[in-house]
Amino acid sequence: MPDSQTVSTPSEKPAGGIGCFERYLSVWVALCIVVGIGLGKSMPGAVQLISALEVAHVNLPVGILIWVIIVPMLLRIDFASLGQVRSQVKGIGVTLVINWAVKPFTMAFLAWVFVRHVFASMLPAEQLDSYVAGLILLAAAPCTAMVFVWSQLTKGDPYFTLSQVALNDVIMVFAFAPIVGLLPRTSSSWPWQRQSVCSA
Repeated sequence: MPDSQTVSTPSEKPAGGIGCFERYLSVWVALCIVVGIGLGKSMPGAVQLISALEVAHVNLPVGILIWVIIVPMLLRIDFASLGQVRSQVKGIGVTLVINWAVKPFTMAFLAWVFVRHVFASMLPAEQLDSYVAGLILLAAAPCTAMVFVWSQLTKGDPYFTLSQVALNDVIMVFAFAPIVGLLPRTSSSWPWQRQSVCSA
């Protein structure tokens, strides 16, 4: 007689495992980029119309889609239970070190290598400063929307995800400008007034 314990069957999907879509997400992203470029070339008028849908320099379709990404994760969170993230201090610490002590400076170095040297002959000389500045500014702003995407796709811990995003956003408010100011500057002034960073 079988006992009362539940016996797993081979057809069951392991908890926390990722499926085919999640496993090949990079492929789908690449395909979307190709399709987007194709649509932009074949229907420039429609693309310009969508680009013009802005409020306070924020594109409305992009803003709406970002919230579509974030809301499913937020719905899984019991905010009263956020205190349990104290047991994950190590993981949060690693994330903060990578985001604020490694990534901005690594990207500044890569921008100098590839924009100033490897691809310098292929780029307009008058725009090299802007390319370097753009890469540094993007690297200094953690893309919190993608954190929600990957956590949702891999069935990650929603409390840990929210705590990481919230803490990174708070740090970003105070640390973004000073860190960017300390990074190697270009010969021209930084284009502070027209930045678009992935910090939603």
